[in-house]
Amino acid sequence: MSSPFDFTGATAVILGGATGLGLAMAEGLAAHGASVCIASRSDERARHAAATLAERFGTPCHGYAADAASEDAVNRLRDHVAELFGGRVNIAIDSAGINVRNPIDQISLGEFEAVQRVNITGAFLFARAMHPLLRASGWGRLINVASIFGSRSFPFRTSYAASKGAMLQLTRTLAIEWAAENITVNAISPGWFITDMTRPVLDNPEAYRQFCATIPMARFAEPHEIATACLFLASPASSFVTGAEIVVDGGSMVT
Repeated sequence: MSSPFDFTGATAVILGGATGLGLAMAEGLAAHGASVCIASRSDERARHAAATLAERFGTPCHGYAADAASEDAVNRLRDHVAELFGGRVNIAIDSAGINVRNPIDQISLGEFEAVQRVNITGAFLFARAMHPLLRASGWGRLINVASIFGSRSFPFRTSYAASKGAMLQLTRTLAIEWAAENITVNAISPGWFITDMTRPVLDNPEAYRQFCATIPMARFAEPHEIATACLFLASPASSFVTGAEIVVDGGSMVT
């Protein structure tokens, strides 16, 4: 416990790790010595992010193309990671996600199902694929990036809120199911962060002002502010924490 955030020798895979919060968590783990595989729908983005982190931190980083919505793609990611890391993964993070903002009568069934396919079916596929690699490692951490929208919501968030609420229940169920295997399963629920997903709000000064008025800290977070929650849940310091949700939202949930 003298160096709880020393990840030298640990292996990590981050689905949705090429941009935004996923990249910030990959960066945090690489900076503390972990060997990292970044998976993204874009092979170019994944490889570029991995090369950048490897150059910055001198740790092994790999990029791989994987679509969270595809069972075959997620299973290929599992096989690739197993080959990279000798059949063992210590830390698996699902940070893949998409959003559709519309009132319910303007959301097509296809749009709704596409959000569920990436956000919750993808989380299921990723967890199922990573389970044997986490079990083989001797100690494992599955971290799901949920959202404050899993517990509260705003208008026009039907698809996204439904998917993130389901992700929290998936997290709690797997925490119980895998507890005896020395695998913890937890969720990080971000509030408002500066990412591509929040770009429509950031590009509208009045909308940004209105949203900041609901945040006690009166601002959106920078992506790097998610990293310490990730490091804690990935580290030995969280060995008795499972089925939990860490909210990183500047106080939004308590207003």
